[in-house]
Amino acid sequence: MRTDWEEAADALRQRVRDHGGFLTMRRDALRDQFGIGRLSENLAAELRSTLSEFGLEIYPPLDWGCSSTRIYHLESEIGRLAQAILNPEGVPESALVEAVNLYERANAGKDRRSDDVPWLSALDVYLQLVIGRPPEGWEDLEDGRELYRLVKELADTLGIPADVANAQETVRLAGAVCAYRPRGWRWEGAPASLSAALTEAAHKQKESFDRVLREAAKHLLGGSEIPQRDVELGRIGLRYRREVQGGIGWLR
Repeated sequence: MRTDWEEAADALRQRVRDHGGFLTMRRDALRDQFGIGRLSENLAAELRSTLSEFGLEIYPPLDWGCSSTRIYHLESEIGRLAQAILNPEGVPESALVEAVNLYERANAGKDRRSDDVPWLSALDVYLQLVIGRPPEGWEDLEDGRELYRLVKELADTLGIPADVANAQETVRLAGAVCAYRPRGWRWEGAPASLSAALTEAAHKQKESFDRVLREAAKHLLGGSEIPQRDVELGRIGLRYRREVQGGIGWLR
C-alpha cells in the first residue's frame, strides 16, 4: 500500500504544481485517489505524513469531516503564504508582508496602465515635455528618471523618427505649439450668460488648437497620415491625475 500511496502522492504533487501551487478537492475524490475506504484517524494521519514527504500540506485535515479540502505545495508562493496563515507561531510573517506589498503594487499599477489616449493627445503631452513643461493633467511616476529618457520613450511610442525627435527644429515647433495651447479653466457657478460665453470661447480655442496640433503632427511625420490608434501612456510611467479638471481630455 505504501508504494501505491507514494505514486498517488507524486501524481497529486504534479497536479498541485500545475494548478499554481494549490488544489481544492472533494474529500471523497482524495480518498479514492489513495484507495482509502473508511477513513480512520490513523489513516488520516498517515496520509498527511505521506503528503508531507512530497512537500504537500492538506487543510483542513481529512479527519475533520469536511466535504472539501485544499492541498498546497509548500515550495510554491501560495504554499509559503498558506504556511504563514496556518502556522502563525512557527512561520515568520514575511510571506504575508510580501503578499501585501505585491497587492499594493498591483493596485498602483492599475493607474499606470489605465489611460489610453488618442495619438494626437499623446503628441500634445510629448510637445509639452520637449520644452520641459510638466504636461497638464499628467504626472511622472518614474522617480529619478531623466526627462530626456521620458521624451525619447514617448517619441518611440508615437513613432516619431529619431532624427526628427532630436532636431532643434522640433524644440522650436514644440515651443510654438505649446504657446498657443489653451488652458483648461473651469468656473463652477458662473452666471449663465458668462458661462455660455466662456464655453463658446473654449470651444473655439479647442478647434483652433486642434488644427495647429494636426499641422504640427503632419510636419513631424513628414506628411504621413496621422495615426488613428490610441497610445497607452501608463506603460511609459505617466499617470493621469483625475482630480485635474480640463487638461488634454478635451482633445478626444
